[in-house]
Amino acid sequence: SPVCALGLPKSMAQLSEALGRPVKPRLSPFWLLLRATRLPFLSATFVPVGVGIAVAGLHRQWHWWLAILTLVAGACVHLGLNVANDVFDTDSGADPANVNPTQFSGGSRVILYGLLSLRQMVLMMLGFYAVGVGIGLFLAVIRGFWPLFWIGVVGLFLIVAGVGETSIVALAAYPSLLVILVNAVSGTALANQRRLYQARLLNLSTFQMLSDVLFYEALPNIFDGIRTAVSYSLVLVVAVEMFIGLGERGLGRGIYLYQSTYRIPETYGAIIIAGMIGIVLNWVVTKVQNHMLRWLPNVHEDQ
Repeated sequence: SPVCALGLPKSMAQLSEALGRPVKPRLSPFWLLLRATRLPFLSATFVPVGVGIAVAGLHRQWHWWLAILTLVAGACVHLGLNVANDVFDTDSGADPANVNPTQFSGGSRVILYGLLSLRQMVLMMLGFYAVGVGIGLFLAVIRGFWPLFWIGVVGLFLIVAGVGETSIVALAAYPSLLVILVNAVSGTALANQRRLYQARLLNLSTFQMLSDVLFYEALPNIFDGIRTAVSYSLVLVVAVEMFIGLGERGLGRGIYLYQSTYRIPETYGAIIIAGMIGIVLNWVVTKVQNHMLRWLPNVHEDQ
């Protein structure tokens, strides 16, 4: 019936048809807020934030008011996401198409049941986001902006790039390049001061100093970073495919699908293949390192 098409429960739709006027459910403000925001799911935010607070306390960096602000900010962002999910699913037709909703699927359905309008839900979503972002910026300013900023950059990249093979490669490249960069900086800082002094005596330009002296001084550390980065990237790609589900193919996705359907031989086969890929990559990096650093007297002994 037309009333059922609005998403109302079948019994209420029948009552509306019998009375000849729409009959909508009513809830008190507290229960309406609880249903619209799906408050019980906040445990998914409270648990990791609580673990972070415990770690901060272990390192004697705990402040009760900062802990409360962090919990409030995390809760606001989570509630904003819950409300945004309802707005999107209602607007896209996903919730009306779900005729058998459960507590884990189908959303709150407050818009479909006429308990709240779409505009009210959008305003609620923006309010939660505003509080969460405001507290987040305050915490970033007083506790150190840049570490939190770069963590946020990763999330922003996922929003812009979307989910797929490109995102997997980018997520693996981001920390891998950071590891290589840190090793390159440390290698440059540990450069032989006698060689740098001789280079200055020869009046080498800045570019010549970088390309002919510092590059080779840092090269052993750079290769150490490359070896670590290759391992990190392989593990990260497999983990992202397994637990986040980005991409439709890949070893990680295969391992997840095989183990979820109890295909034990295929699961272990995929794990062995992933391990063999790691061994081969490490072997390739070692061979390239031995070739590039063959001028070092102890390179073969170290390897």
